Amino acid sequence: MTDNRDDADRIFIYSKWGGRYVYNWNNPIGLALIVGSLLFAIGGLYVLYHPGLLNGSSTWDGGELRSAVKAASSELSSEAKFGPGTINYEDILRASIAEHGHSSEDALTITLASEPAQDAMFYGGVEKADYTVTADGTDTAFCLNAYAVKRKRAMDYDYITISVGDGACPAR
Repeated sequence: MTDNRDDADRIFIYSKWGGRYVYNWNNPIGLALIVGSLLFAIGGLYVLYHPGLLNGSSTWDGGELRSAVKAASSELSSEAKFGPGTINYEDILRASIAEHGHSSEDALTITLASEPAQDAMFYGGVEKADYTVTADGTDTAFCLNAYAVKRKRAMDYDYITISVGDGACPAR
């Protein structure tokens, strides 16, 4: 068995209670590891219960919104996986725009400005809809005109185009 003078040099010591190695609080490095572990755990719990902390700013500016909308629309057009007839297409647009921006997804507002598109999965055909995109922190608005063509019983779309216009979509 070792005496206490030998334990001061070790970072880890063998515990008398649990039969395993633990940080040595008599060693300055062991004490720093104990404090660091506790701070890391407290910080992790704080971030766990405050997820908005890592999402960035809660407001958008006009330039950031413009670039995020244009990047998201070109990406969604090239992927040809989701069209305006897809269930919850507004959520897909919101997530894609937020991914290309640096601000919060919760600050985005996507509003359907036309009749809802009918899903063309079973019969094929054209899906089209207009969406107005706005965000907290800016008066900028964009009109997204989504147009998609799908073959009968196809999973992906043959063609998707999303055009972006300045201002809100006209009411229909």
